[in-house]
Amino acid sequence: MTNSADQKVERRLAAILAADVVGYSSLMGRDDEGTLARIKSLRHDLIEPKLAEHRGRVFKTTGDGLLAEFSSPVEAVRCAVELQGSLTAEMLQLRIGINLGDVMIEPDGDIYGDGVNVAARLEQLADPGGICVSAKVYEEVRDKLRYTYDDRGEHQVKNIARPLRVYSLSLHGKLPRMNDTFSKGSHRPAVTVLPFVNMSGDPTQQYFSDGLTEDVVTALLRVSGTVVVSGASRIGRPQSEHRTPRANPTFLLEGSVRRSGNRARATTQLTSPSGEVLWSDKYDFELNDVFAVQDELARSITAALKIKVEEHEHHHALTKPPTNLDAYDYCLRGRQLGRSFHRSDRLRARNMFLSAIEADPEYARGYIELAWLDIRRLKWGEASDPDAALARALDAATTATTLDPNDADCHWMLGLIHLWKRDHAKSIACYERARTISPNHPDLLADMCDMLGYAGRPEEAIEVGKMAVRLNPNPPDWYLWDIGAGYYLLGDYNEAMHYLQRIAQPGPAYRLIAATYARLGRPDDARQAGAELLKINPEFSISRYAAQAPYANREDLDRYLTGLRMAGLPE
Repeated sequence: MTNSADQKVERRLAAILAADVVGYSSLMGRDDEGTLARIKSLRHDLIEPKLAEHRGRVFKTTGDGLLAEFSSPVEAVRCAVELQGSLTAEMLQLRIGINLGDVMIEPDGDIYGDGVNVAARLEQLADPGGICVSAKVYEEVRDKLRYTYDDRGEHQVKNIARPLRVYSLSLHGKLPRMNDTFSKGSHRPAVTVLPFVNMSGDPTQQYFSDGLTEDVVTALLRVSGTVVVSGASRIGRPQSEHRTPRANPTFLLEGSVRRSGNRARATTQLTSPSGEVLWSDKYDFELNDVFAVQDELARSITAALKIKVEEHEHHHALTKPPTNLDAYDYCLRGRQLGRSFHRSDRLRARNMFLSAIEADPEYARGYIELAWLDIRRLKWGEASDPDAALARALDAATTATTLDPNDADCHWMLGLIHLWKRDHAKSIACYERARTISPNHPDLLADMCDMLGYAGRPEEAIEVGKMAVRLNPNPPDWYLWDIGAGYYLLGDYNEAMHYLQRIAQPGPAYRLIAATYARLGRPDDARQAGAELLKINPEFSISRYAAQAPYANREDLDRYLTGLRMAGLPE
């Protein structure tokens, strides 16, 4: 009989993949049994088959992660990319790190050594949904696998003597690009999220600020058009370091949490790449349900941040000299023009979007914005050839979705087009897909309110519209228009007018305002609103509107047409 201590330990070069579930502690705190069941299903249904397909072997598992060995770094990276690309927004998120190094294999199959330790550290450096690889892996795969590799510099990590050179990896159209903002030709703003500071004076409360940071990062990752850079490596560093110039400037989100008994306050601040404070806010709350509070804070902070970043980017694009514009700038300028009620502005917007596509034919946003222009003409009753407008919009939206299938706005646009094609079931499915990808997108929710009204579901429409207003407490006029339309369809004309009278620049909304005044028995106000509508759209007629409006239920359309006739608008 041979003693196990006498058995020789084998050494060999191996590619090691380390993966763990993002937000494991928070998920377990919310639903431990459900989380464990989801992790088990993920391993059985996706991870293990993918590993087998690429000749990988799991040699260690933990509650929230695993370590796997591959004989080839190429197969390890392919496996990682396919894993991340297969995960939908409904599933758990993974971080993955891959290293190539010398390892020791025990007789029982377990593996040890620096090759394993480095893979584990790389996984910790990866963003949620991301992949980090070592310099050795990068050199082996860079010319064999045509993905995007971003050099994230050297990192000093625990228990590893020398600094690690780290590369983040992504697949165009499948995975978020971790450092997109730092590479030439980038079209998306990046936000660095620093860990929320525990100001409670009680180290045992650190879990709450850490959990809030993690929830905000996860929520931001699901915001269309934004790159999220994790600032987790700054934990424990002095506050003064946060203010030093950054080599790769991004928007910076930082905050703190102070807890006293059953009450707490979170403060947040957003700083522009140039160091300008764009926004700050505070949130007071009771801690009856810690995890529910974390969820609500993450939603509110994410929505506010998205709005402020977009406002800043719009202003920046408008002040750029025309000779320095790129595809992203063209889209921002065109978007502002496209919202105008003047047709000449919308023609200029179309030219801006065409310039964006010319500057970068693979930038999905240019095609989405072109589709928006045609849909607005339909919605505002200005399209002389609705079928042609729909065909153009569908062609542009399909191209955008092919280029970036994980952009919520692409699915949103497809849903809007299917609405105007009167395929309400397909429209709802597309909106739900967009909402799954980006659940805290206030503009998406506000437009979903409009769609649900047309689809004959006004109660749901109002609920979703009010959710949009909660996420964006200073809503644009069209949010109020959409909610008002929901109440009109329910026959609650007083509540409809409560929202409509808050609209600063009604434009095409005068149509609904006129019908609502008429229903409220205010004919003079109704006629005045109708006259304002005809000033901006002299070609408006009830029959033309009736032929184009995509109501699922005839009785809903008739309710609207009756109001328009009562207001004295032309047939």
